[in-house]
Amino acid sequence: MPRVGVLVLAAGRSSRFGTAGAHKLLAMVDGVPLVRLAVAAAVDADVGEVVVVTGAHGVPIEKALDRLPVRIVHEPDFANGMAVSLRRGVAALARDADAVIIGLGDQPDMRPEAYRRVTSRWQTSRSSIVVPRYADWTAPAHPTLFAADVFPELLALDGDVGARAVVTRDPARVAEAPLEWAAPRDVDTIEDLETLCASRVLVTGPAPRHTGSAGPPPPRKPIQ
Repeated sequence: MPRVGVLVLAAGRSSRFGTAGAHKLLAMVDGVPLVRLAVAAAVDADVGEVVVVTGAHGVPIEKALDRLPVRIVHEPDFANGMAVSLRRGVAALARDADAVIIGLGDQPDMRPEAYRRVTSRWQTSRSSIVVPRYADWTAPAHPTLFAADVFPELLALDGDVGARAVVTRDPARVAEAPLEWAAPRDVDTIEDLETLCASRVLVTGPAPRHTGSAGPPPPRKPIQ
């Protein structure tokens, strides 16, 4: 049986959040740290081991994930850009995984089913890359799956870039997993958080088992 690992990126500095000393991933949403909501979706998907890469505010973020069945990997050079943290996570999973799915720690309304659909699409297509295709979003988004033959390209990334260039390099090797719901939103600013909290009454799916809470909108984040 092909093995899948899930990588959740939670290493950024949260520089756009605005409040001095505060970090968006530690913001409370219905009494739950935002990052815990995002990671719980990956855990509840139950598609494979979950690795969380931390960087800025690593200790409190790890504490926010207390008792979740995840492996924490800290990237001390997180300030050198997103690619550094992405490489750290891929390297942590590469030895034991035939594919890695990348998710984001600032998308608290991610559904576990998105991870499952992307995994299922890969299992049937065996494509090198699988992207979700949300009902209201046409750009490549998260969570995105990369098969082992693409790992060298991910490990070669450098600077403040994500995996978007890898996805767009060769469309012929990319499969889509259709999803009939809206794309998950990311939280980058205080305004995004306020929008998220105000829209919690709009239920987007079953509550994550590991938090007792789910979560809705702010702006969507395509693969970078």
